[in-house]
Amino acid sequence: MKLRHAIAAALICAFGTNAMAYDLLNDWPTKYKTDDGYEYGFKGLYQFDTNRFSGDTANPTNGKEILPDATAWRRKEFNFYGKTPWGLDFNIGYDFTVSGHRTATTGVHGQWIDNFVRYSSKDYGDFRLGQYKTPVGWEEASSSSATTFLERSLPVQATNMGRRIGVDWSYYGIPNWMLYAAYFSGGDLNGKNKGNGPAARVVWNPLNRQPGAGSREESEVIHLGIAASREDRDATTDGRGITTPAQARFRARPEANLLGTRLVDTGNLNNPGGIDRIGLEAAWIHGPLLVQGEYLTFSASPAGKPSYSGNGFYAQGSWVLTGESRPYSKGAIGNIRPVNDFGAVEVALRYSQVDLNDGPVFGGKEHDWTIGANWYLGQHLKFQANYIWANSTKRYGAPINGDAAVDPRVFELRAQVYF
Repeated sequence: MKLRHAIAAALICAFGTNAMAYDLLNDWPTKYKTDDGYEYGFKGLYQFDTNRFSGDTANPTNGKEILPDATAWRRKEFNFYGKTPWGLDFNIGYDFTVSGHRTATTGVHGQWIDNFVRYSSKDYGDFRLGQYKTPVGWEEASSSSATTFLERSLPVQATNMGRRIGVDWSYYGIPNWMLYAAYFSGGDLNGKNKGNGPAARVVWNPLNRQPGAGSREESEVIHLGIAASREDRDATTDGRGITTPAQARFRARPEANLLGTRLVDTGNLNNPGGIDRIGLEAAWIHGPLLVQGEYLTFSASPAGKPSYSGNGFYAQGSWVLTGESRPYSKGAIGNIRPVNDFGAVEVALRYSQVDLNDGPVFGGKEHDWTIGANWYLGQHLKFQANYIWANSTKRYGAPINGDAAVDPRVFELRAQVYF
């Protein structure tokens, strides 16, 4: 119990005393349920990060630093939700930190995140209308609170569409299967990403055994999935009457996201036609072991230019030293629920790569190695540390006028509160 008291004192200093009257590790009274089955509550995700760079941190053409150290809030997400006993629920979510790229020195503004209404039927599935995450790029589609590493892998960053406005349907009525279909239209609630198109995802669990608490039997889960989408982007006109043509762009940060710097970037591909994205997913949970990977490909057909395609993959593994298993539900992997007072400790390794070069497009290539450690304290606190060996090659302009390598090393820390 001394550890709990020490954590409580530290969090009171950091966040104040208004929510500290309860068990900090498990008992957070953020929801209320009426006698007739209606539920209302709040959800939150707060992440405070530091990124420290070494090695190559400068633009090779002019020597200007492009990867300065940064310490800032990564996310400050707050959601209000409600559920009825007859299947209807809603969520209103806002991130008070994120807008475009983040910096440690400039002010940023918030943005809308998950905002939807949904009706769930045991017989016909779940029907949802609003804004939410798109399915291609499983790592991105999963909760930001439950990532094994601080940031998503290179190919997932390059591929995923982010959140969009649309309608979707999820079905879990066939044992060991999950079916998903969606149509997105109108961009997002933040006035970006104008476009429309369909998306779909299928997940099969040939094995899904998750014993209850106290059981000596190990968890055993196999996840196999495929997701695909097609997007048609729209031209946009600003308040000055200036029209920007429809554009596609594929890029990725070096798995350190407090800054806006991308070491690989296709630039804008004007009038891209249909943008196709495909992802293949696989994971195996065996007791404290998690092995996970994805292969992703994306393509566009810019008007008057050769068609473009890029691809990438990642493979990662983690081991929970304290013996717990990562929970799995409805095609998503969650955070560990520790069984010990001192929490749960997990170590992890990831390799990721992305190739954005194709024909006349020299977006660059990058591959990263990452080692990580996670400490879970109860159901609401998580601390993470990553070290990244990033290696990128991209074509630069004058005075190089050719390919150059930028290979930074990154040390990252995160303190996370989620409920």
